[in-house]
Amino acid sequence: MGWSIRRAVEADAARIGEITVAGWRNAYRGIVADERLDALDAAEIAEVRRSVIAAPEPMAVFVAEDGAGVRGYCTVGPSRDPELAGDTTGTSAVLYTLYLDPEVIGTGAGGALHDAGVAHLAAAGFARATLWVYTANTSAQAFYAHRGWHADGEPYQGPGWSAPATRWALQLQTS
Repeated sequence: MGWSIRRAVEADAARIGEITVAGWRNAYRGIVADERLDALDAAEIAEVRRSVIAAPEPMAVFVAEDGAGVRGYCTVGPSRDPELAGDTTGTSAVLYTLYLDPEVIGTGAGGALHDAGVAHLAAAGFARATLWVYTANTSAQAFYAHRGWHADGEPYQGPGWSAPATRWALQLQTS
């Protein structure tokens, strides 16, 4: 299956909200409290994503499309918290989100989105990227490990986080 990857536009926000809810409920059931998953609101998430879509470079949101429309997205940009990112020599980039419609997991959409986001960060001049994976989410860990990421710290549960997560890091190939 071929995926078309492009920058998100404001009109994609509602669909991105729906994908986030479906992605959380699929990936995090048993990791995050059911009450939190059941309370997710696609419209509220869409509003937050609209502001990220409109944010200046190097923030970026990419979507994966097929004949049925937008089926996944990822968000990348500079770290908002260098200490939490483990920065010692400069500002890291972050892969903030990567979510898919559950029915397209395993079709290459996630890998295509990942690659677009990482390429964007490298082109923006970042030498290192981080992300957070719920420590119990072994399928996401396998996905990122397959793409060269490595666990970079001990599990941590920040304020408001639903479960412990582990920071992962990737050295970027800058041009």
